[in-house]
Amino acid sequence: MVEATVPESADAEASSPSPARPLRVGIFYHADPVGHVPGGIETVIRGVLKWAPDDIEYTLYGATSDPVRRPVGRKLEVPLGDKLVRYVPMVSLDPSAARQLVPLTIRYMHALRRYQRSGALHGLDVLDFHRIEALTLFRGDARPKNVMIHQDMEVIRNKDCDIGWRHAPWLYEYIEPRLFRLVSRVFCVRRSAVERYRRIYPDLADRFAFLPTWVDPSFFRPLADEERRRAHRRSVADSVGAPPTSRFIVTVGRLDRQKDPLLLLEAVKRVADVHPDVHLLIVGDGTLRPEVEARIRALGLGAHVTLVGTAPAERIRELLQASDVFALSSAYEGMPIAVLEALASGVPVVTTDVGEVRLVVRDGVSGFVVPERTPEALANGMAEALARLDTMLGAPCVAAVSEYVPDRVLSQVYQHHRGQRPRGAAGRR
Repeated sequence: MVEATVPESADAEASSPSPARPLRVGIFYHADPVGHVPGGIETVIRGVLKWAPDDIEYTLYGATSDPVRRPVGRKLEVPLGDKLVRYVPMVSLDPSAARQLVPLTIRYMHALRRYQRSGALHGLDVLDFHRIEALTLFRGDARPKNVMIHQDMEVIRNKDCDIGWRHAPWLYEYIEPRLFRLVSRVFCVRRSAVERYRRIYPDLADRFAFLPTWVDPSFFRPLADEERRRAHRRSVADSVGAPPTSRFIVTVGRLDRQKDPLLLLEAVKRVADVHPDVHLLIVGDGTLRPEVEARIRALGLGAHVTLVGTAPAERIRELLQASDVFALSSAYEGMPIAVLEALASGVPVVTTDVGEVRLVVRDGVSGFVVPERTPEALANGMAEALARLDTMLGAPCVAAVSEYVPDRVLSQVYQHHRGQRPRGAAGRR
């Protein structure tokens, strides 16, 4: 990977915006654009950067999962797709998503505050946030601001929630409307969030917009023919130590309470008791890994489960192209990108009824949305999908996500940013 250092003057330039130079947008979230840290927010940010038009110049003020190659505080250009994107790591993060004594959000805000005070953000025209906390650092900043909400935050009152605000939902609900008044647009990946916000904040109703997630069909796609797929499946089986005749169920996501991998293991146990050729691939890592490993042993699933760990997009694509079913056992979601990536790869999805999955998962066509979040319901859905692969695998799944592609979805983000180009000198802090 080639990573170039950006000259120090690049961010500090504060000349008045003009059509002769791109609009400069700062994105603020502790993401590593080229690391293997799983997460929907990270994937959304990568997409915004990767498909950015030439007239908008984005810089991510993020985090690094490799502080040796991508040092904290260094202005970098890193390859993403066929372009170089601008990126400044504020803090380091653990790619395994292990909990730390000081929460990542707090460390990120502290580092961002110091960077802000250095004057290094003066050259930006527009500020974009992917959590509301960092907005508090820019309350007196006159520049246009936007925020993207990746959940219906009503979920912080859900007993299964693992978002930190679950410990003080009343405080979040007090802060939220005050910060929303600072922004021009609130993009939400849940339609229910848009509807709820418009209902409880009617004077801000025109600021809320639904933004679905998307998938890159040029990257996530089925293999061209069945012979090639069979050879690929044998190769993947060999790489994970599974029998060559295995039927693969795959899941991609963090090992945490939201994704509920323990529920998935209970369901897979029921499927494996009837279909002993089933093999589960779990891609991702997180705080529940010790519990996941213990549950695999307790259920006697050692020969039926592989913990892949975190993996680059190329490896995830390989595993999806070899799989028969994608499973999602989440307690709550926004619009999970992993589901779209599976469908674009031709893999039917069996999922709990969360977030916006019904936009793309049609029962019996591209998978099944199970009626209850129980091991029995999830197992029945997976068994039914395995029995109907001849009609679901491939084209029906690809068709389900044909509308959710970058050029269609992200156009509203880029167009909104263009409308925020300052006339004359931008307000700067």
